[in-house]
Amino acid sequence: MRFLPVSHLKGNETLAVNIINSNLQILVREGAILSEKMIQRLKQNSIQSVYIVDKKMSNLLHGDVKDVIDTSVRTESVYNLKNSFERFEKQVALQKKSMRYGNVGELLFREVKQISHKLIKEIMHSTEHQITMQDIKSLSDYQFKHAINVAVLSLIIGAEINLDAKSLEELAFGALLSDIGFNWVNPSILLKTEKLSEIELTDVKKHVEYGYQYINDNTTFNAHVKSIIMHHHERMNGSGYPMALNENNIHPLSKIVMIADTYDALTSDRPYRKAFNQHEAIEYIMANAGRLFDFEYATIFTRKVTPYPVGSYVKLSNQQKGVVIENNKDHPLRPVVRTFGISSYTDHTSFQVNLLEHTNIVIEKIIYTLH
Repeated sequence: MRFLPVSHLKGNETLAVNIINSNLQILVREGAILSEKMIQRLKQNSIQSVYIVDKKMSNLLHGDVKDVIDTSVRTESVYNLKNSFERFEKQVALQKKSMRYGNVGELLFREVKQISHKLIKEIMHSTEHQITMQDIKSLSDYQFKHAINVAVLSLIIGAEINLDAKSLEELAFGALLSDIGFNWVNPSILLKTEKLSEIELTDVKKHVEYGYQYINDNTTFNAHVKSIIMHHHERMNGSGYPMALNENNIHPLSKIVMIADTYDALTSDRPYRKAFNQHEAIEYIMANAGRLFDFEYATIFTRKVTPYPVGSYVKLSNQQKGVVIENNKDHPLRPVVRTFGISSYTDHTSFQVNLLEHTNIVIEKIIYTLH
């Protein structure tokens, strides 16, 4: 199967994975032949991308596109996290109004723990060697989908460095709660399509303090989790916020989450900009390893993420077009490509080029048609 933006659908494509909305309802079922009406329905529900069956290329591919966690687990986790946050916010507001104080965060703790354990189980039992974070994104419920993605990406790094079970749990908790403070930022600012003013930018940055304060005052999450919430926008060279901490004063778990948060934010459409390509986001993190991001964690991350999943159509720097047929472990930017045309690197007997061997060729961009 192949990952395709909805904007590039022409009709008559076969859907490879169920499309599920934010209420866990199936919009379009796997195996459906997409009609113009179905495509319009996807657009109306802010679905940005889908998986389609690619029968023409299936015999060439060594493997298939597969998300690092099960699609149903991801969708259910988003749904549960959204409901948990909304209940928590209402309980805090009601408690302040009634002046009757208690541990309103106990339910949030239990629910976030349940979500975390599901994600950890998925990651620890995954047979995937590399991450293909091409989930079916939509503009709706961005905050909660972002939180799940950040948790998954963080756990991949955590598992790779052999964190113990307690630290993995704290990492998942902190990642899921890292942006809870946005619930108390003016929504109109978050939806603004123009450049933010200094005052608006300051208000957005306060989400870490809002989140820390609400979690600190109303729940029993420990100091490591609170540190992630407060410090996931800090940077190793002291250029981050809210405290401009340097690398010696940032908790190791926060250093993990800051990488995951940056990557998913860059590769997501926002009201004020289009998403970066995955390889652009990886290159940004690689370029800033040791300066903005922890060098060890950034190196692990950039070796695990696959920006060009099997089945991706690509354009090479020598102007050939092709399809990615295999990924090279630990070298996600250098896959094996089956090209369409002869060059100095291919002939009639072998139209494929291993970019790990031919380092003077790079992938310029992902394309969505070979014509």
